[in-house]
Amino acid sequence: MSDALADRFKAGFRRYPTGVAIVAASTQAGPVGVTISSLSSVSANPPLLSFSVSRAGRSGPAIVGCGELAVHVLDDDQATLAAAFAHRTAPRFTDEQGWTFQPGRPPVLDRAAASFYGRVTRVVPAGEAWLVLLEVDTVDLSDAGASVRPLLHHDRRYWSLGTAADALDGVVA
Repeated sequence: MSDALADRFKAGFRRYPTGVAIVAASTQAGPVGVTISSLSSVSANPPLLSFSVSRAGRSGPAIVGCGELAVHVLDDDQATLAAAFAHRTAPRFTDEQGWTFQPGRPPVLDRAAASFYGRVTRVVPAGEAWLVLLEVDTVDLSDAGASVRPLLHHDRRYWSLGTAADALDGVVA
């Protein structure tokens, strides 16, 4: 692909807002994690989700090498946490960030809006990334319920939602 097309491709996707999550795993060298905005529901039966991680760098190869993962969906007050896990040298898994550790299990983010735990069923090389399929066996939901305000990523910045717009107002059935 030409550099010009690659630049336009990236610029086009910067115009597409997405949710933000952290994928976390335990390795023999310690916990590993990365911020993602590519989280997607694949199937409810069996429960499968997908995400992509870069093949370059340290976190992506460590993540795809783990059998068990946790995917933590972030709330709008966790932008600093998302930024830390997106930056190569920022501190990760600190006490202040709210992590809990259990031997042999992926790290738990105590204040996540939702957390999905499961095992990797497939890793597909896809250009400069890997597409990862995770079969979910446990879902933890925040006590905040409907009042959860998701963290969004758009045009290289983190955002919060304003008041919800009801698209059905005024629509005649």
